[in-house]
Amino acid sequence: MGPERHTTAANRFSGVRLLGLGFWQAWWMIAMVTDVLLPETETFLFAGSLVLWVLTLTTLGYLAVVFASKWVSSFSSRMGSFVFAALAAGFGSLGMNVSILHIPGGFGFFIFLASTLAFSLGNALLLIMWGELWSALATGRVGRHLYFSYSFAFVLLFVVMALPPAVALLATALFPVASSCILYTCKDEPKRPPSVVPLPENAVPVVTVFIAVVLVSVVYGFSQGLTQTYSNDADPNVFMAKTMLLAGAAIWALTLSMFVRPNVVEPLVLYRPVIPAMVAGLLALVVLPASYSFLGAGLIILGIYCLDMLMMLVSTDIAFRSRIPVAFSFGLVILVARSGTFLGSIIAHEFSQSVAWSFAARDDLVLFAVLIVAFVGMLGFTQFDLQNLYRTRPIITADEVSLADKCRSIAKMCNLTSREQEVLVLLARGRSIPYICDELSIAQGTAKHHVGSIYRKTGVYDRQGLHDVIEHGAAGKGSWEK
Repeated sequence: MGPERHTTAANRFSGVRLLGLGFWQAWWMIAMVTDVLLPETETFLFAGSLVLWVLTLTTLGYLAVVFASKWVSSFSSRMGSFVFAALAAGFGSLGMNVSILHIPGGFGFFIFLASTLAFSLGNALLLIMWGELWSALATGRVGRHLYFSYSFAFVLLFVVMALPPAVALLATALFPVASSCILYTCKDEPKRPPSVVPLPENAVPVVTVFIAVVLVSVVYGFSQGLTQTYSNDADPNVFMAKTMLLAGAAIWALTLSMFVRPNVVEPLVLYRPVIPAMVAGLLALVVLPASYSFLGAGLIILGIYCLDMLMMLVSTDIAFRSRIPVAFSFGLVILVARSGTFLGSIIAHEFSQSVAWSFAARDDLVLFAVLIVAFVGMLGFTQFDLQNLYRTRPIITADEVSLADKCRSIAKMCNLTSREQEVLVLLARGRSIPYICDELSIAQGTAKHHVGSIYRKTGVYDRQGLHDVIEHGAAGKGSWEK
C-alpha cells in the first residue's frame, strides 16, 4: 500500500506541475486577443500589421529550433535550454511593448523585430521541451493534463485582462519564465523506457497528416483574420472577450468531462471536437446575426485548440515510439501548423484590403472554408487513421508460454507497477472495468487510470492491441525495455 499511495500522490502533484504549459498558452492568448503586448498605436504605420510580423517571426522561430534539433537530440537535457527559453521569451515580451509605445521610427521598429525574434526562439524552444516531457511520461493522463493546462490558460487570460496595463505587461512577460521553471521541476516525473521495436515503415501517413494540418490551420488563420468583420461590437476587445469566454467555457466543460468520465483512449477524445467545432463555427459566422458572431468565433477557437492538443499528444508519442528526436518530429508538426495559420492570416489580410472585398464575397469564402474542413474530416485524416496509428499488427506465434507468464514478461519489459500487472492479467482474460473494480477493490476512476497507463507504457491504442502484444510476447511496436 505504501508505494502505491506514494505513486498516487505523485500523480496528483504531477497534475499540478503540468499546468505549467498553461502559462505558455496564456501568453499566446494575451498576445493575439488583447493589446497588452501589441498596443494599437501609430508608431509603425509603415510596417503594416504587427500581428502578421509576430506570426512571421514565430514561424521562423520554430524553423530555427527544428533545424537545431538535427544536432541536439534533447533540448530538455541541457540546463542552458531552460535559461535561454525563459530569458529570451520574457525580455522579448517586454521589448515588444516598450518599442511600440516608447521608441518611434525605424529604430523602434528594429527593436520590435529583435524583441519579437528573441521571444519567438524562446517560445519555440519552450514548447518543444514540453513536448519532450510529454513523449516520455509513463502516465496515461497526458491528454487530460493538456486539457487542464489550456483551461488554466483561460483563467490566466481573464486575470491579466482585469489588471492595470503595466501590471498586466509584467505578468505576461513572467509567464514564459514561470512555464520554463515549472518544466524544469518536472524532470523527475515517472518516465517510460525507450521502445524495443520501432514503428513499421509507413505506419504514419506523414504526407496526409501534414496536408490535413495545413488545410485546417489555413482555414483557422483565414477565419481569425475575418471574424472581426462579422461583429457589430463598437469595441473589438468586447467581441474578443465574449469569444474567449465561450471558448474557455467549452474547454472547461470538456476538461471536466475527461476527469468525471475518464476515457483511456485520449487521442480520440481530443480529435472528436476538432472538425465539428470548426464547421459549426464557420457556419455560425455566416448564418447568425452579427450580435451572435462571437459564438462562431469561439467554436473555431475551440476546434483549433483541440487540434493543437491532439498534435502535441500524438506527434510526441509517435516520435518517442519511433525512436526519432522528439524535438524534430514535434517541432516539424508545429512548424507546419503555424505556417498554415500564417498563410491563412496573409490571405485574409490581403483579401480585406483588395478591391474584391465585399460581404457577399467574404461569406462565399467562409463557406468554401467549411467544405475544406469537412473534406479533411471525411477524406483527409479521419478517426480511423488516428486509430490506425495505435493499432498493433498481430503476429502469429507458436509460443506456448502461459498467459500469466506472458503478462509477467510484459510487466517487466514495460516497467508496470505491481497493481498495473494485476490489471494487465485481468485485461488479458477479457475482464471488464466493473469486474476489475470488484476483483481488486478499487474505484472505477482508478481502474481506468491503470488501464490508460498500461496502454501508454505498452504503446497500444485499445484492448485488441493489448491482446496482440500479449499474444506475441511484447514483440510488437508497443513494447518497451528498461
